Amino acid sequence: MRKSAWLDVWIIAVSQIISGSGAYLALTTLILTLQDTGATGLAVAGVTVAASLPVVALAPVTGRLADRFDSRLLMVVAGVVQIAGCLLLSFAGSTVTRIACVLLIYAGTALGLPVRAALLPVMVTEEDLPRAGAINQSATVIGSMFGPPIAGFAYHAVGSAPSTLRWAAVGFLATVVGGLLVRTRRGTRMGEEHPAAAGAARPPMDRLLKVVFIGLAAVVGAISAVDVVAVFFVRETLESSAQTYGLIMATWPIGMVAGAWGQAKLAEKAPDARLSGWLFGSLAITATGVVLLAAVGSAPWMVPIWLAGGLLNGAANVLVTTLVARRSPVANRGHVAAIMQAAVQASLLAGYLFAGLALTANLTPRMIILGCGVIAVVTVAFISPWVRAAARSSELVTSPVLADRVPQPQE
Repeated sequence: MRKSAWLDVWIIAVSQIISGSGAYLALTTLILTLQDTGATGLAVAGVTVAASLPVVALAPVTGRLADRFDSRLLMVVAGVVQIAGCLLLSFAGSTVTRIACVLLIYAGTALGLPVRAALLPVMVTEEDLPRAGAINQSATVIGSMFGPPIAGFAYHAVGSAPSTLRWAAVGFLATVVGGLLVRTRRGTRMGEEHPAAAGAARPPMDRLLKVVFIGLAAVVGAISAVDVVAVFFVRETLESSAQTYGLIMATWPIGMVAGAWGQAKLAEKAPDARLSGWLFGSLAITATGVVLLAAVGSAPWMVPIWLAGGLLNGAANVLVTTLVARRSPVANRGHVAAIMQAAVQASLLAGYLFAGLALTANLTPRMIILGCGVIAVVTVAFISPWVRAAARSSELVTSPVLADRVPQPQE
């Protein structure tokens, strides 16, 4: 692959680390502010939902924008929207206004996600897609890891939420700078006539991708409820400290990075049918791990299960990214990526809602985790034959990535 293409991959990754840190810095600072000012749990829940809702609600729009307009311009616009939302948040006083500002910040995020997802396959060869996906996945995880601790330190050291939020706005400049520096471009209004026409002639998603998205969303919805219940499980059921809870939670992102890089090497030359099998195999093991989690009697036993969950999560993300890049036409990649991201975010919100309702129904954390694990296992068992059938059919269809690749100028 061209050196300039690898440079573009790393430009996108670095900008994602910095802007991701800014997003989590802003969100964590706002949650700390609400808690200190005596806001209700409903207000905190509203902020959390506002951070996910734009990705779901704006998917039909952001996906089509990502396919039609200059990717570099869209990244600049996404960064400007995030900066504006964060600066407005630093002046907001009421909870409603703050939630509106969070919606604006994550509207920029919702635009940037499909743009980057669709741009990545244009930068690299098909064989390099898993490795590029691992870089992208690592950048996302690192950004999410840096933001909260920085927010905690800055909030208590500076003692001013508005000042911290203005520094978070500076982080979003990375998206703007990344859009200005990256050399690779895509968008049907930039003269991608032949590839775009070829891609538009086919449906944006084939049978395998549809099955993968449906199955992934269903399993993620069941498993995500554990995220909400975990703090009560560790603190109340297992009677462990807040520090123990924090250390256990830190093993998941560490596992994600390791899992992404391990899977990237295996996925480089594997056919799509095998990738889909690996994906649902990893989901099956994760679901089984949730069932085992419900049986642990002390916090240390959570560590290997949580670490394994992160490993499988990172591997699954690389597999999904690779399948989307290989099997969606060039002209529709942004649309397909937006649909995938919306499906995952919607299932996460459904899982969080289920967990909240289950907790209010006085079900114990152990019962909720066990129920989620059983539902996830049954879901994987139900969807797996459908996946195998779609995978067998896909073996007869040539991956569209080779036919549709947009030629990049040689540097």
